Amino acid sequence: MIKKKIVVIVLCLSLTIITICPIRTVHGKTLRDYKNELATLQQQQANNKQQINTTSSQVTAKQNAIFNSENQIKANEKAVEEAKVKIEEGKQEIIKKNQEMEDVINIMQYTNINGSEVYIDYIINSDSISEMMERQSIIDQIIDYTQEELDSLAALIKENEQLQIDLAKQNEELTAAISSYEKQVVELQKLINKLNSTGLDLDEQIKAKKDLISKFEKAGCKDGDDPEICYYKNSAGSGEFTRPLNKGVVTQQWGVNGHYGIDIGGNAPGTPVYAPADGEVYYVRDGIQYYRSKGVKSCGGHVIYAYFRVNGKKYTAEFAHLKSYNVTNGQKIYQGQQIGTVGGDGSTTWYDQCTFGTHLHYAIAYGYYGIDYSYWSQWQSNTKAVQSISGLKNQYGWTFTNR
Repeated sequence: MIKKKIVVIVLCLSLTIITICPIRTVHGKTLRDYKNELATLQQQQANNKQQINTTSSQVTAKQNAIFNSENQIKANEKAVEEAKVKIEEGKQEIIKKNQEMEDVINIMQYTNINGSEVYIDYIINSDSISEMMERQSIIDQIIDYTQEELDSLAALIKENEQLQIDLAKQNEELTAAISSYEKQVVELQKLINKLNSTGLDLDEQIKAKKDLISKFEKAGCKDGDDPEICYYKNSAGSGEFTRPLNKGVVTQQWGVNGHYGIDIGGNAPGTPVYAPADGEVYYVRDGIQYYRSKGVKSCGGHVIYAYFRVNGKKYTAEFAHLKSYNVTNGQKIYQGQQIGTVGGDGSTTWYDQCTFGTHLHYAIAYGYYGIDYSYWSQWQSNTKAVQSISGLKNQYGWTFTNR
């Protein structure tokens, strides 16, 4: 009986505690999770910077190799020209020496008697046999010396002819090496650009994550809270998406050649771009600041990423190649509000590396980019939403004339 009363008391106390202190239920990621993600991004940023520095050093080494190879080719070409001159000089010298030999022979009235070289003038003018032999020795020495010079000149010509062949082969190898180095530099630079500028790069993701955390904390969210409850619970959203432009024509479809959005042309630069639903700006990339701070063009120039809740579902929209924008990170936006203007024209190409004329690149992805997922590949796989709920037909040349 006593045990039964104890059980009843414990149950009553439990119910009282539950009533006074309700258990907080967390359905998704907590604020602490966002902070952990921030720490992971910062570590990845440090790793990327190290990789960028290593890759940049490799680029510099390849560029130096190209420079040295080009200089060596120039030096080889100069050496070839010098070799040609030496060959020509050698040939002329051989002609000269041969002529000198012929002149000597003609003057000395060269003949051959009993297999011994004798010279009539020397025989006539010699006072004795010993003098004749001495004079013959002198002539032989002249002939031998001249022949040695001829042999030396012939060897020099042969050496310079071989030098031309060797230098030509070396220049072919250097040219092939330069081509290889240039390709390697392009690939290394692509890697640097990828590390710097894929979707939102790490610097931008870190800034966006910090802004999110700050926003959640200002709203009263604690480390163990789910921002979906403590921050987004009052986000009513919209009933449907409207189009971001008053009129336009589809100039590039979603899913063609790795294109994860719909390009809308047919508007002049500066044409207003509107929010397609009620939402909130996640992140604004300023293409000019990006170029000036990193020294590389971004793909998209000015870009806005914004969160929208439509029919109770979460989406992220991307507006790229903007000529201008008039919203900031974390700003609430409303359906029909102007958020920027159409760009992609010649005035933006100096800081936008992948635009081919005036248009708006428009994409909608499922979920909140940076909250539900952070990788660009996940964003791309989720962008099929743009063709099904945006009010745009995923068809080249399709036009519309109202929002």
